[in-house]
Amino acid sequence: MTPRRILFVASEVAPLVKVGGLADVVGALPAALARLGHDVRILIPKYGVIAPELIPIRGRMVSSDAPWQGRAVNIGLDESRLPGTAVPLYLLDAPGLFSGGTIYYEHSGSGSARLAMERYVFFSWAVSRLLPQLKWSPDVVHCHDWHAAAVPVLLSLSAGRPPVTVLTIHNMEGQGKWRAEEVFSWLGIRGDESPVLRRRDAPGNLNLLQLGIWAATAVNTVSPTYAQEVLTPTYGQGLEHDLAGRPGGVGGILNGIDFRVFDPATDAGIFARYDVTASAIGKLSNKRALVSELGLRPGHGPLFGFVGRLTAQKGMDLLPASIPDIVVAGGQLVVLGSGVPEVERLVATAVRPYADHCRVLIKFDPRLAQRIYAASDFFLMPSRFEPCGLGQMIAMRYGALPIVRDTGGLHDTVRDVRTQPNGTGLLFRQAEAADLRGAVAAALQLFKETDTITVARRRAMTEDFSWHRSAQAYVALYEHALQAR
Repeated sequence: MTPRRILFVASEVAPLVKVGGLADVVGALPAALARLGHDVRILIPKYGVIAPELIPIRGRMVSSDAPWQGRAVNIGLDESRLPGTAVPLYLLDAPGLFSGGTIYYEHSGSGSARLAMERYVFFSWAVSRLLPQLKWSPDVVHCHDWHAAAVPVLLSLSAGRPPVTVLTIHNMEGQGKWRAEEVFSWLGIRGDESPVLRRRDAPGNLNLLQLGIWAATAVNTVSPTYAQEVLTPTYGQGLEHDLAGRPGGVGGILNGIDFRVFDPATDAGIFARYDVTASAIGKLSNKRALVSELGLRPGHGPLFGFVGRLTAQKGMDLLPASIPDIVVAGGQLVVLGSGVPEVERLVATAVRPYADHCRVLIKFDPRLAQRIYAASDFFLMPSRFEPCGLGQMIAMRYGALPIVRDTGGLHDTVRDVRTQPNGTGLLFRQAEAADLRGAVAAALQLFKETDTITVARRRAMTEDFSWHRSAQAYVALYEHALQAR
């Protein structure tokens, strides 16, 4: 294996700045690639919301005055380290552009869409300006989602031979759309400088994700099934023809989870540690402790847990119909997360008559999330679509069998105990309340079959969802892209 120099370009990275699963990937995959012998570095904006003590600056790698919207702007790359790793972190410093108190502007008021677009067009432009000035030259520039999708486009316009670029799409919903004429005026370029720049998803509109799809050397999504789904109108969000038309196609590589963080045998944040040989006792101890902590009435049935965003995309509007069945069977339900106010209210209202058995906690609490994973017998993830999903992987690591809709990464990671001898959870087909209710009923029956659920739980706990597996697949993708250039 030839060691490669790989630069990750993204809008967020855990643990410094996180809005969603994108940050987890950018925070974990580079370290896994580094362990395989590659020289991996990460580049993100230097947001004002990042605590300075978390990113001690080792020095400024490069600095430049460049024209942006007709005025000179000083841009630079400061070097630090990603906390807890040896992975170098480059922070794009541009006074006034990233110093505000928010990361994304999409939901922050009037004009927010324009601000978001301007911020990340600038980000991609600055990366393309500064990258050729670095003494360290990457073999592969790995860009993530629409926020960095213009990087492959702008690098292709630069003088000299551009590096290989990989674009990973974590969610097709975010695309980065704005008026083409205005974006080109920001960049100071013409819209006819390359065939890629002439593409439009609508007359007069520019779509950064669309341009990145055509400009990148390779494109992938975060699960094999989602890679197939995005080629259809249902999941492609209007770009299915662009994805299908790429000469190199679209691949799919599953995300992973950090087995050092998510390990019930060593997790200091749960009530009682356990391994696969003592999963039944460990689950019971954690369940009793969580029920007591939350003030619920002890029951003789299973505990159903949910951790994530309370949105229709996550299928949480399907849940209320199943709540009476859970309670009647002596079970309990714990929901942790936040999201769309209407869905929050819907779920909170649905559990109100069952306050002794159900709890809905509208907040972000990673430590409580760990305790819910450890305590739950079943983990709910009834997503309408799921590019990959991490919750079901974490749940299985803790021996909570997932109840998931058969879509995207959920299809690729969960096998139904009712139809497969090596089952690890339960799947349902349609995004309908009745289908979820049927899967919950099957879970309630499975809970009574002690031997069967114990074997399934142990099987789930030993599934390989490590980042090592994912990193090996990305290395193969990089090598293929390098050979195809």
